[in-house]
Amino acid sequence: MNAQLLHYKLEQLEVKGSSKFEVVFAAPDTQQEQYSRFTLRAWWIVLQAHRDKPYATRIDLYERAFKYIPNCYKLWFNYLKEQLEDLGGRSTFLSNKFEEMISYFERALVYMHKMPNIWLMYAEYSASLQKYTHTRNIYDRALQSLPVTQHHRIWKAYCQWISKTDSIKTAISIYNRYIKINPDYKEEYLDYLVSKQLWGNACQILVDILNDDQFNSSSGKTKYDFMKYLCEIIARHPNDLPIDAASIMKFGIKKYSDEIGQLWIKLADYYIKTGQFEQARDTFEDAVNNVLTVKDFSLVFNAYVKYEETIIQMLEDFDENDENQDDIDDTILSTKLDQLLKIKSSQDDEVQIEDELLLKMDRLDELLERRPILLNSCILRQNKYNVEEWLKRIELVKRDERMALKTFTEALEIVEPNLADNGKLSDIWIAYAKYYRDKGDWKTCNQIFSKGSKIEFKNIEEHVNLWSQWVEILLLDGFVNDSLSVIKQGLFKKYVKRLDKMTPSEMVPYSLQLWQLYLDLERNFGNFKSLRAAYKRMVELKVVTPFIIINYAQLLEDNAFYEESFKVFEAGVQLFDWPALYDLWIVYITKFIQRYRGQKIERTRNLFETVIEQVPKDKNRIFYLMYGEFEEQYGLLNHAIEIYDRMVFNVEYQDKMEAYNIYIAKVALYLGITKTRPVFESAIENLQEAELIQMGLRLAQLERKFGEIDRARAVYIHISQFSDPRFDDFGLWKTWENFELHHGNEDTYKEFRRISKSVVAKFSLMPPDPKKIKERVEKGQLGQQ
Repeated sequence: MNAQLLHYKLEQLEVKGSSKFEVVFAAPDTQQEQYSRFTLRAWWIVLQAHRDKPYATRIDLYERAFKYIPNCYKLWFNYLKEQLEDLGGRSTFLSNKFEEMISYFERALVYMHKMPNIWLMYAEYSASLQKYTHTRNIYDRALQSLPVTQHHRIWKAYCQWISKTDSIKTAISIYNRYIKINPDYKEEYLDYLVSKQLWGNACQILVDILNDDQFNSSSGKTKYDFMKYLCEIIARHPNDLPIDAASIMKFGIKKYSDEIGQLWIKLADYYIKTGQFEQARDTFEDAVNNVLTVKDFSLVFNAYVKYEETIIQMLEDFDENDENQDDIDDTILSTKLDQLLKIKSSQDDEVQIEDELLLKMDRLDELLERRPILLNSCILRQNKYNVEEWLKRIELVKRDERMALKTFTEALEIVEPNLADNGKLSDIWIAYAKYYRDKGDWKTCNQIFSKGSKIEFKNIEEHVNLWSQWVEILLLDGFVNDSLSVIKQGLFKKYVKRLDKMTPSEMVPYSLQLWQLYLDLERNFGNFKSLRAAYKRMVELKVVTPFIIINYAQLLEDNAFYEESFKVFEAGVQLFDWPALYDLWIVYITKFIQRYRGQKIERTRNLFETVIEQVPKDKNRIFYLMYGEFEEQYGLLNHAIEIYDRMVFNVEYQDKMEAYNIYIAKVALYLGITKTRPVFESAIENLQEAELIQMGLRLAQLERKFGEIDRARAVYIHISQFSDPRFDDFGLWKTWENFELHHGNEDTYKEFRRISKSVVAKFSLMPPDPKKIKERVEKGQLGQQ
């Protein structure tokens, strides 16, 4: 501290031959110096200056400081701390200051009774002296002195201390007091009770936790975890519990519907360990008939089987060796064998033991046989609309007529058409009808199919499935007329014109699958008249495909109804769009030409013009070729040339080269080679790059044949602008050079060289084409000149 604020001096005093240091304040010169005696800062600086001084000197400084500032927490805390440090270095048996230390704490608490750290330090010191009653009184006094907002600090230390003592009754009393204030501390209390094996109290705390909706677990456990823990304690320690264990466990099973397999097993274990074996078996039966998941079912069923096997094993061991019955391993049942057998007569009654053994073995066999049906019931409880599981259940019980009929009835009553899952409800109706069909009861079979056809399934596919199966079953058993009657009943019912308002059952007459089935029946068992009527009705309802239209037309053609077959084609081309019309138009035109040849030329031309106008460009080449071929055979040559000319301009670019080749060939065939020059010129004008070069080379070769050297040279000059001399994929530059060597002169050859160099320079400035580079790499031409 500044000398102007505080002056102090050290005087060495001799006391009984020993020395000690004492701090003495000089007489204050000013009022400010006098005030410094009452400040913590002044005394703390003095204490820090004397931190290396002997213990007695520092204690004397603290005592003098308390005369001026007795309410200073910092001084009291450090004073007690130094006292404890000094006391810690002394022998417990030799020092007489331990009781004195308590007086220091009591003296401090006169002023510091609102400071929890002082109380905690005091209680910790008292606990180290193993003064249990005194320590408990300290904690109680602290709780009385401190405000409620600071009680949690005391309670935490209080509970931790009492849990380490052997006074269980006192600890229970303290924990019970605290959980009334802080219910969330029940989990720590539970851990204490379990550590002390106080199972009754632990169960009571667990019940309180489960009943407390506001409880929050400090370890993140759920109510289900606590319920499982409670059941585990009950199962392991079933005796002398202050609660109705069975009722609590049943309540937990009812409340927690998911993952309750372990709870069922614990309840059964409880009955087993209390000797209630029939109740244990009933519990297992209730479990396998009530669990909702396959996982829980597997747990419970395996435990059930293990339970029965254990009983059988114990009976066998008892029967084989009566003398060693007390040595039988009974870890699961935990009871005496005579309790298990419940034999009222003497234990030497071997006949009764053998009967009991046979009964248990039969029961185990029956349980294992029931497993598939029990598992199926579990899955259906999870989802009662699971069609696939209902069908599996039917297969399991079909040998038992009573159970089979009951299962069919339950399935059809429970599964709602709009909620059917994992399968089709119609499959259950079909299986139901087939069940009677296999028994030879056709009347009931047809009644079931008829009743099922009136059900409003959730989609048209289920209706079609039902009708198709009905027809096929009748057909397989030779009832041809009945099968025709049934399918007519489905297809020729009342029609609804507004498709957007139709229900699935009303859409049955518009089912293409059923109509195709009907066509197959008429084709095999009907006559031309009925088959024609079926086709006609399909066209009217627009329930057709291009293939059906072709078949209908072929049927009429085979029976010499040619014009009607063409009317069918006309109706068909109005029903579909491209590309479905592609095959239909080809067949239509082909059939028409085969029938009339050159008799109805204008009508045929109208057909071609109609299709050419409608067909997409990527599909029109075949129709131009057919049109041209027709004109060549039955029409006018000029019309044919005109059609080929239209073709080269209207087809897709990838077909243009082939179209020009056909056009050139036709012109050369009918008009002569000299008339192909305009076609070549048109091709060079409309083609690009590779195709242009190839067509130009052909034209140049043609001009050379005609002796038109200048025209050939002009063609070479024109197409050379599109070919890089460095690669010359089509041999243009080599061909041109040979041409100049044979037909040119020095000037034309120089012009050839000049053009070659200018084209090279032009291509050098152009960015590379990745596609061409890739092609050359694949051909191994990259880098070649």
